[in-house]
Amino acid sequence: MRQGRRWRQCRAVFALLSVLTFAGCGVTRLQTARTVPAGHTRATVAVGIIHNDVRDFVAKNVAAAPLDIMIRHGATERMDWGVRTFMGTGALVDVKWNALAPASKTALALSAGLGGAVVDAIGHVPLSITFSHEVLPWFTPYAALGYGTYFIFGYDGSRDPNAHYAARTWTGDGLLSVHVGVELARASGRALMLEYAYARPGVDDPGDFFKFASNHFVAIGFQSAGGGRRPDTDDVSPSD
Repeated sequence: MRQGRRWRQCRAVFALLSVLTFAGCGVTRLQTARTVPAGHTRATVAVGIIHNDVRDFVAKNVAAAPLDIMIRHGATERMDWGVRTFMGTGALVDVKWNALAPASKTALALSAGLGGAVVDAIGHVPLSITFSHEVLPWFTPYAALGYGTYFIFGYDGSRDPNAHYAARTWTGDGLLSVHVGVELARASGRALMLEYAYARPGVDDPGDFFKFASNHFVAIGFQSAGGGRRPDTDDVSPSD
């Protein structure tokens, strides 16, 4: 009896850890258009909820809350680069460039990246444009539009040798995503990030045995200090 109970408890803990360690799929932004100041490093840790009409993201009746970890480093005044977890067993690297002056309250950034994950053998190429405006020194809303291409190779193993299947088109599976969020920041650069994102399928490669559904994402993130806020910002928010 005790062994059975312990086994069920272990299974429940394992399921919960599996949910928490299934790192983000690279859709959420969790950042404004502003880049990290040159020479500084900033980390973000976030959790989120995913919902669609096809699949319930739960494990042992616990809602799936993918863990997202991102580290960004400022390369120049207008450019930074980052690395984040991707699909639990991979990483996503990207570069972001702010087209506007760093001292401006408004920022407009373009970013591109490359990522991959071992499980399901996934490759990923994301592109996005992000706009943000500092309404108050501690309050910056942002919006982003992105398109990510996913090359999926890990679903080929169940083919029936006697059946005929569509050939790969090598376009990958595309997701068009829209993001809105806010950054609530302190003078040091520490911040609370809140974001909603909606992603819907674009191009579909019929030969990869996979098809995306439309998804809703809600995420909350905690950002470390790393170079403070925008240059020349009047310090009217709480300091650390």
